[in-house]
Amino acid sequence: TAHLKMKYYTNKGQVATLHGDVESARRCFEAATKGHSFIGKAPSSEKKPKTTSQLPAPNVSSVDLDSRYSKKENK
Repeated sequence: TAHLKMKYYTNKGQVATLHGDVESARRCFEAATKGHSFIGKAPSSEKKPKTTSQLPAPNVSSVDLDSRYSKKENK
């Protein structure tokens, strides 16, 4: 969804509105399913660098599974 909005009661009995994105909605959902009543700050957005493609293991064969090409075209 493009817009995420959640209304909830605060400790003071007031209604608060949370405007968020998919990641904040996921954190709220996970906290609610675990029974938590408090959601802390978001974890740091530093993502792990993606590793470059690695060679297959010694006993693994790399096979092209694309059916658009025939064996003759691969030669």
